[in-house]
Amino acid sequence: MADDLRRRLIALYADLGAHTEPECAGSRCAKPLSCCAPMYCDLAGDFAREHWGVRLEPGWHPTLPFMGPAGCTVAPHLRPICTAHTCEVNEQGCKKGDEAWTNRYYDLIEEIGRIEELVLGKRGI
Repeated sequence: MADDLRRRLIALYADLGAHTEPECAGSRCAKPLSCCAPMYCDLAGDFAREHWGVRLEPGWHPTLPFMGPAGCTVAPHLRPICTAHTCEVNEQGCKKGDEAWTNRYYDLIEEIGRIEELVLGKRGI
């Protein structure tokens, strides 16, 4: 049962990452396809190790250890705060003018939260 839930959680994070990535790459993002600050890389490293038993290996970037040429190199489920973040949702609580996008976003967040409580014993986001 736990393995099925973990697989489902990974798939949901992949869906959330695919949903938020175009927002992160777009003109509404302050730093398109980039980490907001080095502390989020630290949080991702801690989360991956603590909850998934994965040690993330830093790359070439001097201040953002998990940054690659096309954005973050860490799987979406290992960096929940980053995966769920968009500048507009952070500032407005929604994607203005796109109710369908916003509803899908919160549906994913809700399902992820339910499974994380079962699998991890807490929410990653």
